[in-house]
Amino acid sequence: MKSWVVAGLVTLVGLLAGAEEPRLVLEGHTGTIWDLDFSPDGTMLASAGGCGDKIIRLWDVTTGWELFQLVGHVDRVVDLDFDPEGGTLAAVAPTDRAVRLWDVETGEFRLLESPVGSLFSVAYSSDGRWLAAGAFSGGVALWRRTDEGFQLVLTLSGPTAEVREVAFSPDGSLLAAASEDGTVHIWNIQTRELVGLIDEHTDEVRAVAFSPEGSLLATASKDERVLLWEVPSWRLVRTLSGHTWSVNALAFSPDGRLLASASSDRTVILWQVATGEALATLRGHQKEVMGVDFSPDGELLASSSADLTVILWEVGELP
Repeated sequence: MKSWVVAGLVTLVGLLAGAEEPRLVLEGHTGTIWDLDFSPDGTMLASAGGCGDKIIRLWDVTTGWELFQLVGHVDRVVDLDFDPEGGTLAAVAPTDRAVRLWDVETGEFRLLESPVGSLFSVAYSSDGRWLAAGAFSGGVALWRRTDEGFQLVLTLSGPTAEVREVAFSPDGSLLAAASEDGTVHIWNIQTRELVGLIDEHTDEVRAVAFSPEGSLLATASKDERVLLWEVPSWRLVRTLSGHTWSVNALAFSPDGRLLASASSDRTVILWQVATGEALATLRGHQKEVMGVDFSPDGELLASSSADLTVILWEVGELP
C-alpha cells in the first residue's frame, strides 16, 4: 500500500456471535454512511461517507481494520459498486456530476461525466459490460465497456424525481430504476424499451434488487413496505411488512434464500424469500440504517448507518 494507508478503529463484539449479535463494529466515518459493498472475492468491504466525511473507506473483512481511504469526492458519497473483477470501484457524489471510477490498488480514479446532471445511484452489470447511473433529475445514463473504456450509449427517461437506486438483472438484460416519484421503471437494455412500470408503492421508492436467479424483483419504499414481484410479468407475489419507518436498502443473499431490508427504524430484517417470514430482526444501530450487503459466500451481512458505524453480522446459521 502507499503512504496514504490509514489504520481504522474496529470494535470486537464476539467473533462467534449469532445472527442477532454484531460480529464486528467498524468505526471511522464522520458522516452518515450511505452505502457499502463487498468486493467480489469477499476480502474487502467498501463504505461511503456522507456530509462531513466524503471519504470511501476500504476495510479488511476478517480483521475489521481499515486498509485505506479513497479521497477526492467534493460531496457526500451516496452510492458505490465494485466491478465484477474487484479492481475498480464506481462511486457517485451529487456535486461531482460524474461517476468516479477508483482503482482500489493505486487510489487513482477516472471520471465519466454525467449527461443527466447530478447523480445519486450507480451499478455495474454482473458481467461488467454495462454501467448505469441514476440522476436527481430522474434520468438514467447507460455506458458500455469498450477496449478504450466506457462509452456513453444513451440516456433513459421516465422517472420524474430522484433515482435512488439502479439495478441490473443477473443476465444483464434488464435495468430497474427506483425513484422518489413512487415508481420503478424497468427497461430492456438491448431494445431500449420500457418493459415494466411498478407504481404500487404509496411513497418514495428507495431501493430495488433482483434475486440472484433473476425470477424476482424486490422493491422498498418510504411507505415501510417491501414488495416482491415476479419477473417478467411484474405480478405482485408478496408484501413484506414489519418495518415501522422508511425502508432504505435491500440485498438478496447469494443463494437467493434470504432478503435483507434496512430501515430508518434502526433495524435490519432478514426475510425468508420463499415464505415471506421474518427470520430475524437485527438491532445494533442507533440511527437510520442506510445500506446493507451480503458477503459473496453469504456468511456475513454488512449494514451501514447514520450513527457513523458499519456492523458485520454472522448470518450463515439462518435457515
